[in-house]
Amino acid sequence: MWLFGYAMLPGRGSEGYAVYAAGMEASAGDKARLLAFARPGVIADLGCGSGTVLELLRRAFPESRLIGVDASTKMIAGCRARFGKGVDFLRRDITKPLFPAASVDTIVLCSILHEVFTYKGYHYDAVRKTLRFCARALRPGGRVLMRDGVKPAKEEAVYLSFLRDGLREKFVRFAREFGSSEVAWKDVDGRVQLARRDAMEFLTKYIYEKNWRFEVKEHFGVFTLEEWRRELRGAGFRVIHAESYLIDWLRVTHWEKDVRLETRDGAAAEWPHSTMLVAGERV
Repeated sequence: MWLFGYAMLPGRGSEGYAVYAAGMEASAGDKARLLAFARPGVIADLGCGSGTVLELLRRAFPESRLIGVDASTKMIAGCRARFGKGVDFLRRDITKPLFPAASVDTIVLCSILHEVFTYKGYHYDAVRKTLRFCARALRPGGRVLMRDGVKPAKEEAVYLSFLRDGLREKFVRFAREFGSSEVAWKDVDGRVQLARRDAMEFLTKYIYEKNWRFEVKEHFGVFTLEEWRRELRGAGFRVIHAESYLIDWLRVTHWEKDVRLETRDGAAAEWPHSTMLVAGERV
């Protein structure tokens, strides 16, 4: 376990960071959907990582002032080399106040709030505090844009069958190592029975190899889509957009080839959504 802040950061190593950064770049096309809801002016990307979203913002809003914030010294150094003097960077813990009140027009939180939740001890208050500080930093009418994992709204049990050698063993490892406690499951006639929310977590993680020991601890689905709406309203925002969806690359490239997801009677179960995109406007 490591803390999200200055003191302790994950020791992924050079190769691990390279794999992480490559994954962020590969999803740039989907992340570009955030741009439709951004307001020009001062735009801050919290948890900027290798700068994937900042690059999209730089192209879409060339006249805006861009600020990248990350807790990782390595990520900040990489971004400074990538962007030169065209973007400002801060090495900060994003769960703390970062900007003067009413000084920012758009704040982006892309694939970072699940890390806030995880590395702040699996506490929802860390996410809520981050959203409140974002609301304080935004001008009236300013926007917060969030893209992250999403917890399934349905609570029913589903059944997994594995179509690739070694995948059942990886599931057993996942169930033992996930998050802050083991995943509850049982064998039913050769299939694994588990909660839909846990199936989503496994399906969005088993593809990781190099960074497995970090990714397996992260809860990608912190809230359901409706809960994200509620959290935004509670932080002082008007929800202007909210959707969840499954990234086709996951389904086509991996899931359909590797597993069957079924109901109790053996019928095909609906694949869980992998991603949410939610935008709020400061009231």
